[in-house]
Amino acid sequence: MKVDKTVKAEGARGQAVDKKEEKYERKELKNLDTLTSGDLVEVELTIDSKNDYEYILFEDMKAAGFEPVSVQSGYGDNEMGAYMELRDERVAFFVRALARGQHSISYRLRAEIPGKFSALPTRASAMYAPELKANSDEIKLKIQDAE
Repeated sequence: MKVDKTVKAEGARGQAVDKKEEKYERKELKNLDTLTSGDLVEVELTIDSKNDYEYILFEDMKAAGFEPVSVQSGYGDNEMGAYMELRDERVAFFVRALARGQHSISYRLRAEIPGKFSALPTRASAMYAPELKANSDEIKLKIQDAE
């Protein structure tokens, strides 16, 4: 949810001026929550690793009705140095080295098409050790038209 926020900044002549800053209030979405078309959603994948791993792929299945805010794949500002690849039905993260402990990677989507949609579980797998796999929970969300 967008929050109005102003901060004091230096003007052209050194005076203090109010400057609007884009801020958002984060709230956790529960299963079957309703969003409005146009709402911004930040998807955060929290990864709990029991060991050190190399060359891990995370594939987050994008729910229909949502479109990514960023339109270009590449290295983002995430703590793991993961390469993010945007595809039609999923967002893939390629991680070269995953240290043990808890980590998170995130990306933003915008709710667009009204309806009921399922975000299928995120899948994790080792690129060179196919026996290593993991997955997350599924969530269902509703999008309604903006009034």
